[in-house]
Amino acid sequence: MYGDFNRIVVQLTQHPVMYKPLSDLTYTECELAYALIRELIDLSIEGDYTLLDYIQMARLEYYLGELSCKISCSREETALHYAGALHLLEKGGFDLGIKKWVELVSLRIENSKKNDILIL
Repeated sequence: MYGDFNRIVVQLTQHPVMYKPLSDLTYTECELAYALIRELIDLSIEGDYTLLDYIQMARLEYYLGELSCKISCSREETALHYAGALHLLEKGGFDLGIKKWVELVSLRIENSKKNDILIL
């Protein structure tokens, strides 16, 4: 399994997707990149994932969404990849909820007010 995983990583690093913008890739290049990334995801077994593992898997899912959009323009398939990326981030411990957003913005506003007072 690790041999296949390493082989695919090497193939991906040599693929044009690594040095060309997505918009410049040919249809065939997109299809091959999609297949390679799909294989990487399939070979990655969810066991003792760390936060970094979840982030890395989310990156792969996100890019599959980008490629899917260019290859097939299937909104459903693309949305599933993007949703998969968000799901992996949540599983990794990222709180993507609106309550967390409000909490973090409130902290930033509080800190901003404190800094404004100190400057005056």
